[in-house]
Parts: sequence; structure tokens; C-alpha cells
Amino acid sequence: MWRWKRFLCALLTPVILLSLSACGSSTQTTIDQYEWTLNTVQSDSDGGEVVACDVDYLASYPAAAEVSFSCAAREGTLVLTDHASGQVYSGTYAEDTANADSLLYTVQFDDSTGNATSALTKYAGGGSAPTLVLSVDGYTMYFTGQ
Repeated sequence: MWRWKRFLCALLTPVILLSLSACGSSTQTTIDQYEWTLNTVQSDSDGGEVVACDVDYLASYPAAAEVSFSCAAREGTLVLTDHASGQVYSGTYAEDTANADSLLYTVQFDDSTGNATSALTKYAGGGSAPTLVLSVDGYTMYFTGQ
């Protein structure tokens, strides 16, 4: 069963990234346009379970660990900050693909390569929010732009 879940997660991560990149309006949301606040972290090896989240999401994911991360991108450098420990993780990003609604990036942290996409997500109720999805090392992190 684990192999099936791992295969399904590995298959679904790019699909989710591409589908989220299709959510939005005709205005591109770039990775360096916002300061990003982490909402949730999903693990590919745990069947897509939310394994960590911001305090605002703990009621929805009571088994998840509480974390407080932000992300900032400037001139090809991507910085993740863990506000609880003060730890800073630095990497690079480069635009990979663009369409009218979203941008796809290749990201690199030390020996780990992954993907990110930024887009304006529109909600059924009429609202919208800038969204960044970062997928690296078996985890997918969802951020909202501030």
C-alpha cells in the first residue's frame, strides 16, 4: 500500500502545481512580488497528509506540527525563514515557464532541486489571494502573499 501512496503522491504533486498555476486572472503574480507566509506543508511520503501548518490552520489539521515560516524572493535568491528557531534557508530560483496567469520556477537549495509556482488564486466566493506553491525534497509548501 505504501508504494501505491508514494507513486500517487509523486504523480499528483506536478498535477497540483500545474492546476494551481492555472488558477488566477490575466495578471501574473511573480515570486518576488510578495512576502510569503506559510499556510501548510504536505508530505509526499505520508500520502499527502498535512504534516505542519501555521497556527491559523491548526484547527483544521490538529495532528500537524505548528510552524511559522516566511519566504522572500529577490533577484534570483530565495530565502525561507523559520521564525520559531530563527533558522534561515537560502537557495536560488529561476523562471522556467510562464503563461498569462502563472509562472513556474526551478528552485535549488544546496543539493535539492524542486519547483515553485506563483499565481493569483480565485475563490468561489469572489475573493482572491496571491499563492506560492513550493515543492522540494518530498514536501509541498503552500504560501499566501502579503
